[in-house]
Amino acid sequence: MRGRSAAPAWRWPSDRAWLRKASASRWRTDIADALVLGAGLAGSAAACLLARGGANVLLLERESRAHHKVCGEFLSVEAVAHLRQLGIDPAALGAAPIKRIRLLDGKMEVEAPLPFEALGLSRHALDEVLLSRAEAAGVKVERGVRVLELGGGGVRTSHGSRTGHHVLLATGKLPIREGNNSPPRRAANGFVGFKMHYRLAPPATRRLAGTIVLALFEDGYAGLQMVEDGRANLCLVLRRSRLPFIGGDWNGVRRWLGENPALRNLLADAEPLFERPVTIANLAYGVPAHHGEDGAVLRLGDQWGMTASLTGDGMAIALRSAFLAARCVLAGDAGSYPALIADEARRQVGRAMLLQNALQRPWMRLGGLRLAQLCPPLLTFMAGMTRLPEWELSDEGSGVIA
Repeated sequence: MRGRSAAPAWRWPSDRAWLRKASASRWRTDIADALVLGAGLAGSAAACLLARGGANVLLLERESRAHHKVCGEFLSVEAVAHLRQLGIDPAALGAAPIKRIRLLDGKMEVEAPLPFEALGLSRHALDEVLLSRAEAAGVKVERGVRVLELGGGGVRTSHGSRTGHHVLLATGKLPIREGNNSPPRRAANGFVGFKMHYRLAPPATRRLAGTIVLALFEDGYAGLQMVEDGRANLCLVLRRSRLPFIGGDWNGVRRWLGENPALRNLLADAEPLFERPVTIANLAYGVPAHHGEDGAVLRLGDQWGMTASLTGDGMAIALRSAFLAARCVLAGDAGSYPALIADEARRQVGRAMLLQNALQRPWMRLGGLRLAQLCPPLLTFMAGMTRLPEWELSDEGSGVIA
C-alpha cells in the first residue's frame, strides 16, 4: 500500500529478562534511573514506558500548565499505533478523522486519498493525557522547571541540580546548553513557524471535513485540518528571509496566506481562537551531527532530528524514539539507541527533506502539481513514501498501560 517493504516486526522480550536486569542494577535512591527533560510526546511516552518497566523516573517540564505548541497536529497511522500501545485511543479524545489530502498551489488544486486513515488531535489535549499516564505509572513530575545546562550525568535547572543514571533529552525544538558548549546555532535562513486554531464557518467546515489541506507558497507552506471539538488547526512554516517582504507580523502572514484563493475561502469568516498565534523561531530541519554519543544522553524527537513538517510524521518519530529509548535503557543497552533511531528514522527525514527542498523550486512545484492532476494516485504514493517503517509491538512486555 505504501510502495515499499515494511520493516521487520520488532517484538519486545516476552520473558522480561531486560526488566529484571534493569531492576537489579538500581543506583542510589537519590539518583533517578532516568532523568527525562521535556513532557511533550517523546518525553512523556518514554517516561511512561520506563516507569512501567520498573525504573525510577524523574520528568522535568518547563511549562507549569497545559499549553499549545507549533505543530501540525497530524497523527499518522504509525503515531496512532504507538499511542494505542500506550493505552491511549485518540478517537476517544475526539480526534478528527483525516482520509484525504488536498494540495494547493495558486489556482491549481489536486486531491487524493491518503494511504491510511490519519487523525487530527491538538497537542494541548494529547500532551496532557500522556503526562497523566506517566504520572499514573509512577513517574515523578516537576513542572515549571527550566533546564539551564546539561552535562555530567545531570542538569542545572531553575530549581537546582537534578541527576540521573540516564538523561533523556526531549525538549523539542528548544536548544539546550551542554557543558561548556553554547546552544546549537540556528540556521541564518531557517524557517519560522506559526499556529492558530479557528472556528470555521459551517460551509468551510464541511469542505475541510476528513481532509488535510496543504497549500504551497514561495518559501513556505501551510497545513489546515480539523482537530477535536470542531476546531481547525492552521500551521505554517516559511523562510525567515521572507518575513520582511510580507510585513514581518501576523497580519502580513495572513495576507500571504490569502494569496491562495482556496485557502482564503476556507478561512473566510473564521473565528480565531487564540488571542495571538503561537510562534517559534528558526526551525533547523534535518538530523544534526551528534558527536560522542555513548548512551549517557539519549536524544528523542526533535532533539534527535527534525523532519520536514509537510510530511506530518514529526509526532510519529517522537513516539518511535520514545519506544526505542525506553527499550534500550531497560535492557541495559542505552548505547545502542543512537544507531537504532537512526536506522528507523534517518531515511524518512532524508526523503522528507528532499521533498521539501524540491517544492521550494517553482518549476518543480508546478511540474509536480500538474503531474499529480493527471495522475492523482501519485499523490497517494508520495504520502506513503515519506512514512516511518511499519513497526509492530507485541502486547506482552511492550509497556502497554491499561
